[in-house]
Amino acid sequence: QCLTMDGCLESLELTFRDFGMGEVVNRPRTHAYSYVGEKTFYNFKSMDGGIPRYGIHAIRLSSEVIREREAFGHLREEKLALARGERYVGLVVLFDMKTTEPLAIIQDAGLQRLRVGATSALAAKFLSRHNSHVVGLFGSGWQAEPQLQGLVRVRDIRQIKVYSPNSENRESFTNQMRDSLNAEIISVKTSKDVVKNSDIVVCATNALEPVFDGDWLERGQHINSLQAGELDRITHDRADLIVVRARGVSRTYIQENSPELPGNLKKLKKYNKGYENKIVELGKVIANQERGRIDDNEITLFGGGGTGPSSGLGIQFAAVGWVAYQEAKKK
Repeated sequence: QCLTMDGCLESLELTFRDFGMGEVVNRPRTHAYSYVGEKTFYNFKSMDGGIPRYGIHAIRLSSEVIREREAFGHLREEKLALARGERYVGLVVLFDMKTTEPLAIIQDAGLQRLRVGATSALAAKFLSRHNSHVVGLFGSGWQAEPQLQGLVRVRDIRQIKVYSPNSENRESFTNQMRDSLNAEIISVKTSKDVVKNSDIVVCATNALEPVFDGDWLERGQHINSLQAGELDRITHDRADLIVVRARGVSRTYIQENSPELPGNLKKLKKYNKGYENKIVELGKVIANQERGRIDDNEITLFGGGGTGPSSGLGIQFAAVGWVAYQEAKKK
């Protein structure tokens, strides 16, 4: 009740602009993995950041178990709902910079979805062509809806093509979105259909393998990705510009005698070298400190975790947590 996409877009744009101007502080996130079984790990994750504009500092904490498994012929990483009531555990704590007191403890699920969707929309706002009307979406799960809800607010989106390997989920999601978005929404049967003739290509999956072939990309397209597992090297090679949330590198820890590596660690090593001359920060693009799209023929990529040093930021949770806190006080 206290979070809206419009509120999150406004708060995050101001926060990223402040970040680009060097006016906020952000500590890169850390992952601490413990091996608990075949292809299964316990992970404790944290990230924090402070926004002087709002006078708050926030930390986001996640306690989770993740597992790799194959589904519909593809390898993916899944978070298991193991807490009582088949729930997940994630908390955001807001602190007042003036009094040092905690202001709120907020369950992170709603904040997480909207901060990801709104940030992707901001990337499209500043990187995609202004005449972008067609979106191709990979994924029909937890993160897919806010991706679309954000994009329709920053571009005149007229058609959305949806693909996921689970046809039942794909059709259900497509029907649901028809009721909430003022655009033509169609379900497509192949991944190539998603990329073909799309102005913006969106990847919102938990895939550990590429969901499309970078050779399919067309000049002038913009790609939004949530994590590097869903992208191939060709996509990174063909991108004229790779935009990340921050250059600060996240840290990952795991016991020395672990018999396996978690999928996230593999992703974080995937494309974090070799593209330094293409990488700019989203906040610096918004603040006009680094270049964005130069012309309509460029391919631009907003990369997810594992692309360059990119990862989620504590200031994102501070920004959307501030929105929730202010609205909660009003209500």
